[in-house]
Amino acid sequence: MWHQPERSFHPPRTSTLVAALADPKVYPHPVERVELIETHISWVFLAGERVYKIKKPVDLDFLDFTTLARRRFYCHEEVRLNRRLAPDVYLGVVELKGSRHRPRFGGPGRTLEVAVEMRRLPAERMLDRLIRANAAPPDLMDAIAATLAGFHAAAASGKEIDVFGGTGVVRKNWEENFTQTAALGPHLLPHDQRQALRAYVDAFIELESHRFAERVRSGRIRDCHGDLQAQHVCCTEPIRIFDCIEFNHRFRFGDTASEIAFLAMDLERLGRSDLTIRFLNSYLEESGDYEALPLLDFYRAYRAFVRGKVVSFQVADHPELADQVRALFSLAARYAEPRAPARLIVMTGVMGSGKSTAARMIAARIGAIVIRTDAVRKRLGGLSVHERALHGFGEGLYTPEMGRQTYAETLRLAREGLVAGWSVIVDGSFSTGAERDEARDVADRLGVPFALVWCDAPDSEIVARLDRRHGDPSEVSDGRSELFSAHRARYESPEKEPDLVRVNTTQGPDRAIDDAIRLLRGK
Repeated sequence: MWHQPERSFHPPRTSTLVAALADPKVYPHPVERVELIETHISWVFLAGERVYKIKKPVDLDFLDFTTLARRRFYCHEEVRLNRRLAPDVYLGVVELKGSRHRPRFGGPGRTLEVAVEMRRLPAERMLDRLIRANAAPPDLMDAIAATLAGFHAAAASGKEIDVFGGTGVVRKNWEENFTQTAALGPHLLPHDQRQALRAYVDAFIELESHRFAERVRSGRIRDCHGDLQAQHVCCTEPIRIFDCIEFNHRFRFGDTASEIAFLAMDLERLGRSDLTIRFLNSYLEESGDYEALPLLDFYRAYRAFVRGKVVSFQVADHPELADQVRALFSLAARYAEPRAPARLIVMTGVMGSGKSTAARMIAARIGAIVIRTDAVRKRLGGLSVHERALHGFGEGLYTPEMGRQTYAETLRLAREGLVAGWSVIVDGSFSTGAERDEARDVADRLGVPFALVWCDAPDSEIVARLDRRHGDPSEVSDGRSELFSAHRARYESPEKEPDLVRVNTTQGPDRAIDDAIRLLRGK
């Protein structure tokens, strides 16, 4: 989401102020050393435990910071909007007084400049750094996804915002991309990639226009973050996501599918497609927004292209970035290619047998979407996915009728995902042969491969697992040890069914999944 070259310059008085703010003695709190980070629109001063951000007096295609009044307004907007996801980080807007040679923070006198004041976050906890250090565990994606799903659910929506999810704005955004990269040479953006992407975009918007309209009708166009890169996610407790777009509605208002596609793309750019899938699965489960699936590749292509465009504008001064530009445009082109053939995998087993752990791990290895009957059941019952329903066996959410509704809705979602080209893993007990046959029928009707993964373990181990996870607030399943005997008695063994992959979940998750993947590939 960048721009044409700047159309204004920084006058000497601004340079004088920037130089003065490099002095630790200027600040109203202890500072040993000041570090300056300069972007195309800001000067950022890292000063001890605080960060001060001053907007440059520039006029670009997408923003105008040329007057003090405008910079003050957008500083306040930056604080207001970023407090949605990082409320304790954005402390406020400070006025710089005094002289440009000897500025001071606040007090009487004429205002020279304004700055956003922030609490400094630990750089080593930024998501991109954790990934590069191989220190980002998979369950970290669950926390990030839950944070974003909650944020999107509460974010502003309405007619003014809905406009930005329609095909008119979507098409305009892509046209802007192609126009602003028209001068790039083939060493950065090969002609065949550009042509393939343009053809893909035109065809997708034409064929899938009804999906964009449905996203608007279903309220999925929101006042989002707008710049959801891994470097803007600080993995503390709680998760803090910062540096959203404050200066242009077109870059912030949009489909939540586009927002999650941004981070999914960035995780893949960083070489962690497994974390991409974990993040997507966690977000979709938290939000219930499986209707986003057909749009994710389209929006990932868009986000990769935008990042390639942004970085390409810096290549003239930093030729070492050329490889990064080529990689981003290639990633965009890859998302525009047809997906690999989809397949349907159904997990089966009694409660506590390790189905969900196995499903997540298999999904990370093969790039599949996981749909859990436990989460679908909660949503049908009007509960959040982590809200406990402590009903007895066959009662409340677990009556036979609710079971039929749950499995019907789960298979409907699986069918939609498969039609969109995604491999799908359905994670549920599938306790009866009839339930498993219904899943097979979905695969048969769509002409996709089918496999049944049976997770099992000794009853004593399963009961111990159920007791261990009972107090876990992140757990979705309501399975409890006191219900296990009744569940085991009802479960019909799939031992003689076709397309079966049996997994012993007592041998450790890595070995169990290695065995499962080997057997699945054999099928």
